[in-house]
Amino acid sequence: SLYTSFSPITEDVKPEGSQYVVVNGGHLLHKIVWRQQATFGAIADRYVQYLNNKYGQDIAVIFDGFPDDDKKSTKNCERLRRAAHFSPDVMFHEETVLQYTKEKLLANECNKKRFIKLLKKAFQKANICVQQAVEDADLTIVNTAISVAPQYDYGRVVGEDIDLLVLLTALASTHSNGIFQKCGRGKTPDSYYSTTSFNHKFSNELLFIYAISGCDITSALFGQGKNKFISLFLKHEELLNRAATFLNPQATTEQVTEAGGNVLVALYGGDPATQNLDELRYHSFVKAAAKTKFNLARLPPTTDAAQLHAMRSYHQVQTWLGNEKDPLKWGWMHTPSGLFPKKSEKDPAPESLLQCISCTCKKGCTNACGCRKAGLHCSLLCKHCIG
Repeated sequence: SLYTSFSPITEDVKPEGSQYVVVNGGHLLHKIVWRQQATFGAIADRYVQYLNNKYGQDIAVIFDGFPDDDKKSTKNCERLRRAAHFSPDVMFHEETVLQYTKEKLLANECNKKRFIKLLKKAFQKANICVQQAVEDADLTIVNTAISVAPQYDYGRVVGEDIDLLVLLTALASTHSNGIFQKCGRGKTPDSYYSTTSFNHKFSNELLFIYAISGCDITSALFGQGKNKFISLFLKHEELLNRAATFLNPQATTEQVTEAGGNVLVALYGGDPATQNLDELRYHSFVKAAAKTKFNLARLPPTTDAAQLHAMRSYHQVQTWLGNEKDPLKWGWMHTPSGLFPKKSEKDPAPESLLQCISCTCKKGCTNACGCRKAGLHCSLLCKHCIG
């Protein structure tokens, strides 16, 4: 976990004094147990009581937004993936008695929208500040905490996701009095982090590391987690200049794809000065061919795929920095279902080699399918699925 790269505040320096608390609404939804046969109004009242008892008056709750035109949203693809788990559409109001579990009800996005609307009404009635972001709440939460923090001894962000700590660390100054409270589960206590809790010197490049290693919106590299990128920059500090390209709002696609390619070559053990990703991919495959077992997904990406990944990562970093960029120019494409990541237009390997790849799926192909992981369609060579 990326949390290992951060040091929590010790007991003797935990924040005290006046605080403004900004709570992640998505996190809050899961903090209250929904009692069966309770009305939705009674459930909303329990949330109000929880907030008043836990945080007092100086508080804001911020929920994710659901854009009216979500087909222009880069998060649309991720929403469709999560919506694959079917859940019934339920109409309800304050007097409606709960008939489903919280998990089942909120798995349906329409139900979630309705419940957030009901909660917002209850919070406003109780004089609790509540907002709904245009889309993803994380950036709004962090920016709200940063903006109000100077009026208090501390501005505290409450949630669980590492995204919030990354954004707070990268966007707040090192002199900021912003604090992130990571809520523990079960018997695990809460932990607190400051804007200087990151253990390494390159906090400015943290947004780049978080985006290129994969987040909710950008694609990810198989088997290459965030801590591997941290280790890479500790070993090769010269790559920080490449990461800085992604922070430049005026960077061109050529600059972004070249910088991203160099970082990925180094990540997979190559030399950016003498190798490109396609050469490295070939040499990695030759070495792997001698092994009895090897997962093709662990090969370095093709140059074509890496360029698109770098472009999407740049777009996300600029979004976090408050610079609006056209997603269609940065690795996204329009489809009837909305914005989807562009796919590589070039084959992942020579045609003669692709004909030799097959899977051993027995009952239809899933995400574990060897062909699918290699970015290929099944062929007649596949044992059971027969292409």
